Amino acid sequence: MTSVNGGRTGRGVGSCRADNGGVSTPPDPSEAAREDPPTPAAAPTPEVQADAPEPAAGAESPAGAGSAAGAESPAGAESPALPSQRRATTTLGAGPRDMLISMLILLPIIGVLAFLGRGCSFSPGGPSADPSAMPSVEAPVALAAAAHQVPFPLREPVLPANWRANAVDQRKAPGDMPAVRVGWITSGGRYLRLVQTTAEEGALVAAETGGPPTSATPVDAAGLTWVNYTCANGEQAWAYRAGGVEWLITGDGVAGEFQILAAAQAKATPLPTNG
Repeated sequence: MTSVNGGRTGRGVGSCRADNGGVSTPPDPSEAAREDPPTPAAAPTPEVQADAPEPAAGAESPAGAGSAAGAESPAGAESPALPSQRRATTTLGAGPRDMLISMLILLPIIGVLAFLGRGCSFSPGGPSADPSAMPSVEAPVALAAAAHQVPFPLREPVLPANWRANAVDQRKAPGDMPAVRVGWITSGGRYLRLVQTTAEEGALVAAETGGPPTSATPVDAAGLTWVNYTCANGEQAWAYRAGGVEWLITGDGVAGEFQILAAAQAKATPLPTNG
């Protein structure tokens, strides 16, 4: 209880006089403590910025994009058209004028190829050539002149009219031996060469065919027994030695053409010489 006659409170707490002469009692702290505590002001919730969407794995930025990775386009801005979306326009081949220019460029090329290929034809058995398109030489004249220059009897085979002689030379054979060579284009468009020399047979075959032969078998032609060599270059070579003079036939001809040349050489007589 609290005394009101100007004395002190039983609890030692002084009284306060009100303006109207009455006495007011200060609030008891224990009672204030029993009241509900004030609700603290809610702390402001920080704004959380939404994470930018991550690009899909393996996706590439459009070609020509200048913005940094992860930057967003401004709101409402239109994306630039991709190069693949732009319509490609060209005028190549769009009109008769372009076609005419193309033909004028191609025609000379086709003409050159046709000219170069006119001397060739398809052959299931191997490459061949058109005899009429190949260069030719006068074999009888060349052999008659060579007969006066070599120290052994030289022969001129008489061959079918549709065989064309296209080369004659006197290059040395192995062992620095004199030699005369004549090449023919056969009627079938293949090539055969006859070498007449005094060189040793084995060395001559290797020198004329690109290496030592792989096999040798006898073959008869016009009553003579020749040696048929299978050569390193895959071709055949027929060799016969007549009185110290070696005859060698090489080339890509077929067996029948080898027979024709071998028989003609065997039947030919030696050409006259100065001696």
